[in-house]
Amino acid sequence: MIAITPAERQAVPKMSDGTIPFVEKAMDYAREDAQFLPPYTDLDEVHKDWNAVKHLVPMLRDIQQLESNLNDTVMVAGSEAYLGALSYYNSVKYASKLNVADAKIIYEDLKQRFQKSRTSGEAEG
Repeated sequence: MIAITPAERQAVPKMSDGTIPFVEKAMDYAREDAQFLPPYTDLDEVHKDWNAVKHLVPMLRDIQQLESNLNDTVMVAGSEAYLGALSYYNSVKYASKLNVADAKIIYEDLKQRFQKSRTSGEAEG
């Protein structure tokens, strides 16, 4: 495994699904008819890179799908937890208006979340 800088990532030519058949075909030709292979190109090294791509791409796709599903799960669970917390907050807020014991202390503590965020344009829930 390697890591590259953002500048290197931007500059490197990228292989896409449409490029894969071209590379595969060129590799076959280079093995069959090496007379056209430039002397500075090490076919064994190119073949190692090609094999790495063939074996890593399916793994990468599985990991990307897992990451996507994990992001979705965290987003939905977070949303549901936030909605539950908002429900509790709104109940405490209402109880505070009715002067129910202990509600005002809880409401004063929880409402700070919305007072801080109002400066960023978010309204109280």
